[in-house]
Amino acid sequence: MAKIDLAVEKGLYSGAKCDSACFKAMPRKDIAQAGFLDQVKYFFSHLFNTNDWPPRWHCGTWSDFHGWLYIISDVAIWAAYFAIPFLLFRIVKKRKDIPFPRVLWLFILFILFCGITHLLDAIIFWWPVYRVSALTRFFTAVVSIITVGALYKILPFIYSLRTLAELEVEIEERKKAEAEAHKHQLKHEAAMELMAKKDEFMSIASHELKTPVTSVKATLQMLEKVVGKSDELKELAPYVSRASKQVGKLTSIISELIDVAAIQENRLKLRFSEFNLLELVEECAETCRFANDGRTVNITGDNTIVVFADYHRLEQVLCNLLTNAFKYSAASEPVDITFRMIGQDRVKISVTDHGIGIPEDKAPLVFDRFFRVEETSQNYSGIGLGLYISSEIVRIHGGTIGLYSEVNVGSTFWFEIPLNAKAQTV
Repeated sequence: MAKIDLAVEKGLYSGAKCDSACFKAMPRKDIAQAGFLDQVKYFFSHLFNTNDWPPRWHCGTWSDFHGWLYIISDVAIWAAYFAIPFLLFRIVKKRKDIPFPRVLWLFILFILFCGITHLLDAIIFWWPVYRVSALTRFFTAVVSIITVGALYKILPFIYSLRTLAELEVEIEERKKAEAEAHKHQLKHEAAMELMAKKDEFMSIASHELKTPVTSVKATLQMLEKVVGKSDELKELAPYVSRASKQVGKLTSIISELIDVAAIQENRLKLRFSEFNLLELVEECAETCRFANDGRTVNITGDNTIVVFADYHRLEQVLCNLLTNAFKYSAASEPVDITFRMIGQDRVKISVTDHGIGIPEDKAPLVFDRFFRVEETSQNYSGIGLGLYISSEIVRIHGGTIGLYSEVNVGSTFWFEIPLNAKAQTV
């Protein structure tokens, strides 16, 4: 005890008095006063040297209860800290879909180092490896800081993760959407099946009706000649004329059905020729005027425009647009036809009426098969194939078709084709 008292008097040791082992734990003057690098070298060269400290049992006043409470607690913490990384390791290995595995690996390393520091705290009661403990704590600090940084980086991602309740709502909404999509799919398939049956019926009906209707038409033409030459049969003339007109409508419908069948089977062929566009417009306007009680048609366009296309098919398109313009506008209202160049190699033809117009929600559907505007009090003839056929003819020419319309103001139907349509379709 005299040695300890001497050390205290000389300032080499301060603290609780203990047995003779404490004397060996006194700091050495040469190391305490050495430079920083020398201290580092000494630290690592004496990493496992315990001569500078007594075991923790011999430093201070420990009761058995206090000491073993400390030791058992540290060992229990160490065991838990090693079990947690083991479980996390199994999770990382089994679940490859974990969104942030790097952070989990850092947590595993961080918890392992924390466990080692607690284990060393228990060991120091017998083996005072304070340098090893300090180094372990340093590595624990480094890993801790890296883990904090990595965790901070993924905070926005973690905040964006949905809760279980949100996922359940999303799953429920997805199920409803899938059910709705399935319902629409069934409706679409049913519509396609119905359309296929319609196509089949149109193909069969048009070919089966064509021959007898042609025969009836020829018979009526002969009857018109006979009635025209006989004074006794003159009173039958209006009836024969009416019958001829209806047969003409039936012939037109059959032609439309045949065209649709040809379009569906990619059999609609074009016969190209060079012609002046104004001549086609004037001929079509005159034909339609004659069939519609001499309606007024205003034509505006460049009389020098020459196109290379299928004359009769373009006439069919223009006559269809013109007939519709007559049908859906008052007899007193004129119909305007304009045509002009678009750029260097395309021409645009427009037909404008001042009639009932087309509702905005119906406009995208007007070129569909069998579409008819039903939101009118007046009943209009037709089966809804003319615009569909027209759009397909324009498409085959390499062109586009469209409309502008306003309810109770009127509509403008237009189509645009290349001057040399054959070059676009090859």
